[in-house]
Amino acid sequence: MDAQQIIQTVPLWQNLAVGAVALFVLLWINVFFQRRISLNFEINARVNLSRKRYNRVFLNYFTSIIYLILVQCLAIALWALILRVLGLVMSPLDALLFAGSCYTTIGIVSDIMPDTWKLLAVFIALSGLFSVALSTAVMLNMSPLFRFAWLKKHSKKIQQILKKKKLDLPELIAPRVDFTETD
Repeated sequence: MDAQQIIQTVPLWQNLAVGAVALFVLLWINVFFQRRISLNFEINARVNLSRKRYNRVFLNYFTSIIYLILVQCLAIALWALILRVLGLVMSPLDALLFAGSCYTTIGIVSDIMPDTWKLLAVFIALSGLFSVALSTAVMLNMSPLFRFAWLKKHSKKIQQILKKKKLDLPELIAPRVDFTETD
């Protein structure tokens, strides 16, 4: 390999280094905040369920989803900051739009990256793909407590409907959520 070929591979290694480090850091940030949001919801939901405050469970569920969205917005903003700090995109708005377009994998913004840094868009997309998947998993994990609260709140109405339709669906009449520890 001659000197010219080595020089031509430098941008690739820069892309890989910056992309890999930023991907790791942003996934770590996502996991850090998502676990705290999930745990906060779990504790508050169980406390409110035990006190039969079902509307508070609903409020906490939707508030938690807003927090999950804000974590994604933070990740997009951090990618935009990286683009600005590296001097790859001059306008803060362009950096934010490009990072958001890649992060959400929508791709609606034209590629504005310098030719030697185009691979960074792939890392932005990968971080968004996995971060959104993790957020989806957190929401799905919170859903049983939300469903339990909803069924408990509306149990009388549900019983009336089931009786009227002559249906026997015990899970709707007496929903169960395990409140015990698991090993």
